Amino acid sequence: MIELVDFTKEYKTFFNQKKTAAHNVSFVAKPKSITGLLGPNGAGKTTVIKAICSIHYATSGSVYIYDSNKNKFDAALQVERAKRLIGYVSENPHLYRNYSVLEYLKMTQEIWNCTDGESLRKVIEMFGLGDVLKQKISTLSKGFCQRVNFAASLIHDPEVLVLDEPASGLDPNQIIETRKIIKKLAATKTVLLSTHIMSEAESLCDDVVIMSEGKVLASDSVENIKKKTKSKNLEQAYINLTKGDRK
Repeated sequence: MIELVDFTKEYKTFFNQKKTAAHNVSFVAKPKSITGLLGPNGAGKTTVIKAICSIHYATSGSVYIYDSNKNKFDAALQVERAKRLIGYVSENPHLYRNYSVLEYLKMTQEIWNCTDGESLRKVIEMFGLGDVLKQKISTLSKGFCQRVNFAASLIHDPEVLVLDEPASGLDPNQIIETRKIIKKLAATKTVLLSTHIMSEAESLCDDVVIMSEGKVLASDSVENIKKKTKSKNLEQAYINLTKGDRK
């Protein structure tokens, strides 16, 4: 589980002025479910994701990661333990392109100290990488690179999966395949999915958090948000909630 409590993140600009990227953000991403993190560019989604993954820390407020036994770890104060619970899939994979797929996955295993053959076999099978194990990553298509990205993020069997635009740049068949994998993973993990695509969020997510200008506008189940905004679909609900924040 993921929990944010009054999370606020401020930066200093080039002219030494303060910029608030996220302000009093609070929400929970529940276990065995998919929570969508929605909002336009600049809404604060990436700021939230970086804090969850302990890439940066709150100016005020807290970010907690829970394990399956309900033990709570502060993502800023218990970084190593919190990070071990998380698998992160970025929009643009940062892979070692001169490595073969197998070399890259084995290196990732060593980083997480899980060098057993079973964890490697599972991710190779899950993402259909058996035929490309000896290929250099530089020769792979975008779709296969994203498969390798997913496999590496899951090789240590994390309890929380953070996905930042995982379907970006994929063709329709690859998007369908990716959605099936995400749904399957959500049966045993907490999944936080950041996306710009409302139809994707509505088809995949149990709950959604809608952000704009660093603030949470709504945090609830997809059905409740549609009811509260009297909307036929999530896209219309999103428009209704964010229209007052447009300039």
